[in-house]
Amino acid sequence: MRLNPAPTLLAALMLCSLGACRRAGQVGGGAEDLVSKVLFTATGSYDAQADLKERIPGGLRRTTWTTKPPLPVQKIVLQYDSDARPLAWFLNLSGAQFTAQALAGDGAAQVDTPQGQGWRPAKGTRLEDVLILPTGQDSMNILTRSFITQNEPSLLEAFRAR
Repeated sequence: MRLNPAPTLLAALMLCSLGACRRAGQVGGGAEDLVSKVLFTATGSYDAQADLKERIPGGLRRTTWTTKPPLPVQKIVLQYDSDARPLAWFLNLSGAQFTAQALAGDGAAQVDTPQGQGWRPAKGTRLEDVLILPTGQDSMNILTRSFITQNEPSLLEAFRAR
């Protein structure tokens, strides 16, 4: 009697691939880290659970979360350019359970702006093209370079300093 090795081989391959998935998740911190959630929020992944979506002048849109924000905060207000959402957005976070410095991460540079001191995450990080401005004890604004270029040009100097 001759056995078919295909089922055994398939089972072995599946076990090996599951181990690789587990290691990759451990190394990268998984998809649920704070930076990922900020980026997913800004680019629309959590829009379905927003409390309010509206159009505002200048080709911008605003999305607000108060009931069930996707980040550990009390309220999120997101403004974005509807033509370039992944690149041009502004988040206002209120009641945050983390600091601007913690979000900026290791290697972040502190910068002076007309709106006060802020943080520039390190080059090579997922937030390297944003400016994080604390606006109070537990609140902050997070703005992309593209959003600043279009709507807040006085803040552009923060991207020159490192």
